Amino acid sequence: MLKYLLGILIIQAATVAMTLAAIKSGDQELWLSVLLLGFLIALVTAFWFASITSHAKKDALANAKDGFSKEREKLRVNAERQKTRLLRKSHEEIRKETNRAHARSSFKLGAGFIGIVAAGSLMIFSQLLTLGLLTLAVGGGALGGYLMRVRQETLSRNKEAFAISDDKKPVIEVHPVKGDSN
Repeated sequence: MLKYLLGILIIQAATVAMTLAAIKSGDQELWLSVLLLGFLIALVTAFWFASITSHAKKDALANAKDGFSKEREKLRVNAERQKTRLLRKSHEEIRKETNRAHARSSFKLGAGFIGIVAAGSLMIFSQLLTLGLLTLAVGGGALGGYLMRVRQETLSRNKEAFAISDDKKPVIEVHPVKGDSN
């Protein structure tokens, strides 16, 4: 509001000065010229106020756009951070659950293998040599297969963990051939 105060005071001072000059003179033509001059001053001042208002509106709009773009960028960055945190947290939870499941299954497998070895040993000692050796061989084969599967799963998990980690190493490194000049 203070930016319009100067213009209002100038208009009032000019109007008062012209009115006092016209009152002292009593001439009708002077009154007409004072009225016309007052109208022109009011018109110029209106354009001046309109210009001040349009510049203020443009500045406010630019400031609002800058504020909104900063806020939008801030929201985008926060969303990306939360997404990364959530991905890491869910990956960690999946890894923990998988490890728990493997531990439980390893315990069950160990107990089963001990049972097979005990049954095979019992059969060997109770004169069922062929059936006892067959039971021990089957147990050993099952244990070997399980250990191979555990090894493959461990390698697979290591590859997944490396792919999810922040290291950006290429999967395949490309090197030019020594004899290739192009």
